[in-house]
Amino acid sequence: MSEQAKSDGFTDQGRKVAAHWSKIVISYDAALEALNAKGISAQAASANDLHAFDMMHMGGLSATDAVASAADVHEGLRVLDVGCGLGGPARRFADKFGANVWGLELSETLFETARKFTALVGLSEKVQFANGSALALPFDDAMFDVVVMQHVAMQISEKDRLFAELSRVIRPGGKLAMHEIFSGDGELLYPLAWASEPSMSALEPFAECTARLSDLGFEVGGFEDHSDDGRQHHETTAKNLREALSKASGGQDLTTWSSTDASVIAGRLKVADAMASNLRTGSLKVGLVVSTKLN
Repeated sequence: MSEQAKSDGFTDQGRKVAAHWSKIVISYDAALEALNAKGISAQAASANDLHAFDMMHMGGLSATDAVASAADVHEGLRVLDVGCGLGGPARRFADKFGANVWGLELSETLFETARKFTALVGLSEKVQFANGSALALPFDDAMFDVVVMQHVAMQISEKDRLFAELSRVIRPGGKLAMHEIFSGDGELLYPLAWASEPSMSALEPFAECTARLSDLGFEVGGFEDHSDDGRQHHETTAKNLREALSKASGGQDLTTWSSTDASVIAGRLKVADAMASNLRTGSLKVGLVVSTKLN
């Protein structure tokens, strides 16, 4: 790794993951087209209108609301969303729960789109974004009341460095709320939603994560298992993709989410089937856990 990568947190693995997500998410222009197709003009769009495509994690909006409730996100709290993607959860924490939010995103493409979406729905005063790495958070010590991660840690190999940074920016008594994917028992099928091949993934068992948080001075809450919800999510996605594949015309839209290209749909179907299988067999676990920083 170069000295620059060591200092700013942009690792080779991180760049691969950022490029992966940048290719598959919905673009700003495609989002405007999708809104227009529903009869919603750009001038009238709300944060709620974007949630059909700005939640980049299993469980979508309901999972984000569960995280906010479990961490008691409310008016006036300072919240950091690490790996914020298109900014959907960050906007939700501000719009529904009243928090003052920062979103951190490694991918410059997603970062810029998140800012555009936030300006579109008039939330720029409540939600700000930074383009950077979770391994070198560009924030002051003890700056946040709550830090949130949704489907992020499984993409980062440098776990000790990651969680040390998260701990650094949480105030004493503050919370780390994680809706994350962990390794289970059995062999994994690829491709995964975040990794087309093993070098892009960095899964660990929940027990290892718990031990690390305890060593950092966190009181770790109970594990709320969402694996079955995740399985159902991917099975539904696979069913919808099979229907789309039967109608594929060979065209290409602005985003793979709405592509009519058969090869693109088939690629997404392969991911959905593999994810559903991994969650069904227990090779993957999905869960929500809230930990409190004691000092």
